[in-house]
Amino acid sequence: MTHRLVLSAVLALGLCAPAGAQESPAEPTSEAGAASTRSPMPFDIIRSLQFLQDQVARGNDRAIRVQALLLKRFAPVFLAADAPVWSDPRNQRAAVLFVLSGGPAEVLEGLIAADVLPIEDRGLYDGAIAYVRNDVARARDTLSLVDLSDMEPGLAGHINLVLGQLWQEDEPERAAGYLDRARLLAPGGLIEEAALRLEVLIVDGLGRHDQADRLARQYFDRYSASSYSANFEARFAAIFSARGMGEADKAMAAMTDVIAGLPAERRRTLLLAVARRALVEGRMAFAHQAAGAALEIGGMTPADEARARLYHAAAAVGPGDSAGARRALADIPRDLLHPQDAALLDAAGNIVAEIERAPSLLTQISEEPVDGMASPVLDRAERVLGRLNSEFGTQTQ
Repeated sequence: MTHRLVLSAVLALGLCAPAGAQESPAEPTSEAGAASTRSPMPFDIIRSLQFLQDQVARGNDRAIRVQALLLKRFAPVFLAADAPVWSDPRNQRAAVLFVLSGGPAEVLEGLIAADVLPIEDRGLYDGAIAYVRNDVARARDTLSLVDLSDMEPGLAGHINLVLGQLWQEDEPERAAGYLDRARLLAPGGLIEEAALRLEVLIVDGLGRHDQADRLARQYFDRYSASSYSANFEARFAAIFSARGMGEADKAMAAMTDVIAGLPAERRRTLLLAVARRALVEGRMAFAHQAAGAALEIGGMTPADEARARLYHAAAAVGPGDSAGARRALADIPRDLLHPQDAALLDAAGNIVAEIERAPSLLTQISEEPVDGMASPVLDRAERVLGRLNSEFGTQTQ
């Protein structure tokens, strides 16, 4: 496939360029008025790449595949470009953005070796190379020293996103600041989408739950169709499952408020994801509430209804109405469950069986002499209690 055919594939994904994109300089024309042709410049390629990224943020899964093709096909174009090409600051920025977007580090390494990039920006190039080479310490230390104040907003936004990723473990407060700036500098596209996905998790971990909820609401408002929304929903489930420990009612009210603007189908999907995660992590009260809320929405497919009933019943298993729990679990159609959920059904059934056998264990214990010797019945009871505490997690490994 030629370079121009790849660009044609990019254009085939939409009828127009992304909003706010700059127009390319006018093509020189011949005396007859026909536009002359030229090979794509690095900044042309990056505009196409950014268009693809915007499409990904809007849920166009085909754009991911075309982006991978573009990155593969155009790496040699960067390396083969004549030296004068790199006197244009747009092309210098394009080289960094190309690598940070998934292009090979060899592109920047080759341009540095050819001595065609300005030496004053060497820290930026070295930091980008270290980042894609997964040299976290070097990338963090190098890029943190780069002056972003006068940098073109698109590149500055991308660098801030990278720094947020690099600092999230050791200095989450600092990472959140970088992600804030990334969102401000590059709104409406994949940079903001990725920054929101990460920042929600970071600020919630810092205990700023209200801010995390505002950011999550922004994500759902702007990027619920993103090709990476499933990644965010998994993080969302983790956040609210953790909050469900001890404050189930408060966590449920906050979650309901965050997802209120989503269509019914998306709300059900999120509630089921949260219910399952809470169940396997032992947040039974919260899992029961989340599954119950999903059932109240209605309109489920038979498979989703079976899941919701499983999570709702399993979360309610306890020493009270074991017979009712057994009946509720028996009524769930096993053939509609995913294998991992079928394992949860088995785990819940095992717990009910152990609960119903517990009185006989207690009777045996009371009849045994207490003489300080080890008791096989006590040992068995301890094993049962251990299984009850870990059954759900063990069944889903």
